Amino acid sequence: MLTQFTINTCKSFGCRNLGLPISASADYSWPDYRLGFPALHCRACGSYPPLFDEQQFNEWLSAHLSAYAFENGHFCPECYCNKTICYGHNPRGTQRVQCRVCRKVWTPKRQLPGEVIPPVQIETVPLIVPFQGGRGDQKLYVLLSFDAIRGNILHLSTNFTQHPIGETLRYLWRGNIEPELHHSDIVKRVDMREMHFLRRSQFDEIQYGSAVLKRNAKGAILRPVIAAHGHFRVLNILFPEIKTHVISHECFLRGAVITVWAELFRQQQGELWFIEEDISDSDTNTPWYFQGKTHHGWWQSQWSLWIQGKNRKMVCPLTGGDSSNAEMLSIAASRHFIDWLYKQTNFTHSAQLSAGGVTQILLSLAHDYNDRLITAPSGD
Repeated sequence: MLTQFTINTCKSFGCRNLGLPISASADYSWPDYRLGFPALHCRACGSYPPLFDEQQFNEWLSAHLSAYAFENGHFCPECYCNKTICYGHNPRGTQRVQCRVCRKVWTPKRQLPGEVIPPVQIETVPLIVPFQGGRGDQKLYVLLSFDAIRGNILHLSTNFTQHPIGETLRYLWRGNIEPELHHSDIVKRVDMREMHFLRRSQFDEIQYGSAVLKRNAKGAILRPVIAAHGHFRVLNILFPEIKTHVISHECFLRGAVITVWAELFRQQQGELWFIEEDISDSDTNTPWYFQGKTHHGWWQSQWSLWIQGKNRKMVCPLTGGDSSNAEMLSIAASRHFIDWLYKQTNFTHSAQLSAGGVTQILLSLAHDYNDRLITAPSGD
């Protein structure tokens, strides 16, 4: 039976309808075209989240989660429960696993790791990576999530999928790429990114570059917002009680996180933060100093500016988090990995590989990176 995952819902923190599906609230009306695209109107808070084809999304997400479970064994490929037990071995001596809830038995393709330690904070950033497609200079949208304290990669995914998708889930390049922001003033950079959100056809419809597969290639390229909902759904199954999320400044990442962990946020037990950094000296251990607050964007979100020598960071609490935590928040784990990634020969040649090939290289390098963290001498 197809599990139903909610994507059409109110995504406003503090609203009584946060995370509730269309059938669960009389406050909803749809479709509403007031913002120029089909939206779900939540009359309780006045928000207009874009509408998705929920059937197409559920069909793809079910296939995506099942494939991940068969590959890694962390949760059940049938009911997605993460309560599993070792269940003997197959004739080849490979460990089998059984779900404690539905009793499904399967053999993961990868050797099961030891106990997975839940993170205290999850840090998530995007990365644009080239691949060889129908023409040169095609691009994948990659999402990287880390244990923000330990630094290891918790989950890596791209917007390439091997599973069939409906047309509403497909990324469509319209030839109008959003410019990269390199303004020397970090406050103005935050403001400019908010302005770019408003210029989109809808808030989550990013245009990050062309992503055309080779002719007759298997698979498809997802809209990044769909890939983000799939990415965080995997993390939610693995770590349902995680309470602190630090994400790059991208509005649809916020929407995906708050939807997937909606129950915790509705109970005001979770914190979600935007981070923008300008790091010139990553080795300094001097304290961060608070410089003041500014408001930006459609929602007039409150950002705080912090300075540490030559370094600058902007921090925005999206769910009423404790402002005293802002000093310690960063995206340092992602910076360390990306610095390492660009030194790996396999990665630097990714522009010559297919989208599926680049995805596999990234997954392999993420595995190598995590192994490196485990085996590195103390203080390395």
